[in-house]
Amino acid sequence: MQPDIQIRIESLIFPDESQPVLKDIKLDINPGEMVAVTGGAASGKSLLLHTITSAAPKYFPCQINGFVKIKGQDIKDIPLTDMSDLIGYMMQEPQHQILNRQIEDELAFGIANMNLDPYEIKLRVKEVVEFLNMQSFANRTTDSLSGGQAQKVVLGSILAMKTPIIILDQPTSELDPKTSSELYQFLRKLNIEKNLTIVIVMDRSSEILDDIDRVLVMEDGRIIDDCPPDAYREKYKRPKAKHEFSPVIDPLNELITLKDVSYIYKKGIVGCENINFTLKKGEFTAVIGQNGTGKSTMLKLIEGLLKPTTGQITLFGQKISKKNIGALRRRIGFLFQNPDDQIFLSSVYDEIGYVLKSSNLSDEEKQTKISETIAFIGLSGLEEVHPQRLSRGQRQLLALGSVIVGDPDLIIADEPTSGLHEAQGQIIMDKLLELSNKQVTILLVTHNLEEAQNYANRIVMMHNHQLVLDCAAKDLMNYKNKLIEYEIMKGEL
Repeated sequence: MQPDIQIRIESLIFPDESQPVLKDIKLDINPGEMVAVTGGAASGKSLLLHTITSAAPKYFPCQINGFVKIKGQDIKDIPLTDMSDLIGYMMQEPQHQILNRQIEDELAFGIANMNLDPYEIKLRVKEVVEFLNMQSFANRTTDSLSGGQAQKVVLGSILAMKTPIIILDQPTSELDPKTSSELYQFLRKLNIEKNLTIVIVMDRSSEILDDIDRVLVMEDGRIIDDCPPDAYREKYKRPKAKHEFSPVIDPLNELITLKDVSYIYKKGIVGCENINFTLKKGEFTAVIGQNGTGKSTMLKLIEGLLKPTTGQITLFGQKISKKNIGALRRRIGFLFQNPDDQIFLSSVYDEIGYVLKSSNLSDEEKQTKISETIAFIGLSGLEEVHPQRLSRGQRQLLALGSVIVGDPDLIIADEPTSGLHEAQGQIIMDKLLELSNKQVTILLVTHNLEEAQNYANRIVMMHNHQLVLDCAAKDLMNYKNKLIEYEIMKGEL
């Protein structure tokens, strides 16, 4: 049988680099196989995908010693523009892949360039909208989407093209557990019924093991293991971490208060409604819920980026106004889902030091604080490295450092482990826990129920744009039936 994907790479080297980034790759993926690729930070997972799509070397200049073949053809002989007939590819950051303003136009963009009948285009768009449960926002504009919604749109546009090979880089990093599980099952169904070849980079590989044929494990640019799912489970089992801590909470110091708060977007789209929520100094609170339930809207209201349609918000004991919003925001550190949304300077050192430029500290004090922060996030020795040369996990640590160097009273972390390997995510969460133990208040938004239980002392849940649960993290499983009812979990944690 001729492999759909055949890779023989002795080395892949970028210009001005002395060491290869990929090496000793010998890989065959046969028609109809569904394969997961996993590994630690900077192990070469995404670059392996770029070689399959021929983006490397055609878009990312590099020297490949060896060859890559797709359906028997060397990628050197396939124009980059023709690769879309063979491969549907989804990037790790979905926002980088969206081209159109209207969601339905984005879903139809790829297939509209395939000279399909207009009826077939509409039918395929309708199919992916229904499968990915996008009916509630399919008529909106792409700039109004949350991270999870953007991921669904890009994924829908890929699935609509029905290519024989699908390559997905972290396809569920911003999706809730229910949608993630449904996606894997759907991909497996396509894989079996349509004989599609599917390759998926997954940092949190345990989520997909029931639906794949093989797991490739990468380390330092090599494939160090190629095994079936059951063997992977046994060889790479991770002990569950449970952190016991008692945050020092000041019950009289309310940093955030939302009273009867609702926000309605244009065209009557509900962001959140009737929210009553209080966050006290010292708490580590996790907000859970499916995509589109209003979590991001609530964060924007707290930050003052949105003004509530009804209700009242108090931040650090003050009502938010145009006069005080700047001073209040300086007391908040916001950690985004995607670190690239808040990293903009050309070195690690400059990125960490940026927020201190307007401080009253002396130059010596600034240098000391920057060095201490870089050491805290584990990036010592990388001070002069450009942030885009760092791995995704390292960039998230850098973003965290740029937040905490300003000594915020409150850190809002919006899916900070999205797209990270378990070990990388644990590093981020351990750092947040360490800050919590220093009496920094943490408000975490996460889809990871285990993460919420292991690190937070309190969990609140949003469903259908409302807060429907508020409990101590240790008591969460007392509400197991409610979690299942609201489709936060499938039956057991």
